[in-house]
Amino acid sequence: MMLLLKKYIAKILVNNTTGSVISILYKHKIRFNNLIIDISNVVIKKKIAASLFFKTYESAEVRFISQYLQNYKGTIVELGSSIGVVTSTIAKANPDAVIFSFEADIRFIPVIENNLQLNKIQNVKCYNTIIGADGYVFSVGTDNTMGKIVKGESGLSNLKKLSSILQVHNITDFVLVSDIEGAEYFFLFEESDLFKNCHLMIIELHPIEINNELITVDEMIQKIKSLGFDILAVYGSNVVAKKIKLI
Repeated sequence: MMLLLKKYIAKILVNNTTGSVISILYKHKIRFNNLIIDISNVVIKKKIAASLFFKTYESAEVRFISQYLQNYKGTIVELGSSIGVVTSTIAKANPDAVIFSFEADIRFIPVIENNLQLNKIQNVKCYNTIIGADGYVFSVGTDNTMGKIVKGESGLSNLKKLSSILQVHNITDFVLVSDIEGAEYFFLFEESDLFKNCHLMIIELHPIEINNELITVDEMIQKIKSLGFDILAVYGSNVVAKKIKLI
């Protein structure tokens, strides 16, 4: 009961006004678990300061990393790095891993790199890359919460397949952490062979319209199962899935 009350109060307090006050009080550097996150960049929504302070920022992903992705020594691929909070969380939890971090919005690359440096993290390689397919574009948002993949011709169109990215970086077996606002459809449904050697995925799923048909979160979960994964946990639209047997 007390935990639910705390979550409710935190949810009320996570807004731009509270975030602005917290940001000023802490000189734009907010403690988040064992990290310090610099949110001084003007493109970062002020409510992020409050969500970091009250520990509600990407809480499902952070909890799943704590429970299922610790001390991994292989390659971790992160899609949708945003400002580098989850990136830094992964890196701290897996100091012997090599982490490839991909973010679609080029404005956040220096933000990510700054937060990695601030937390003395050296096992992350960060790239400006957009996951998608022909006929879709990345629409840049006004802040770090608004970017999305949409059908059309207006936006950033240099989208790449996940398979080509893995090939360029010589990645064969890997763990996947992903939050890319619906673009996960393109590799789950159109590049299934990629997951023969994917050990684990922590993924936030989003409904997306493809050819005038809405692909739901439940359909994506079923697709993940069909790729040979066991669903370990689900929280909202966040899923942890472990490969049953590598091929």
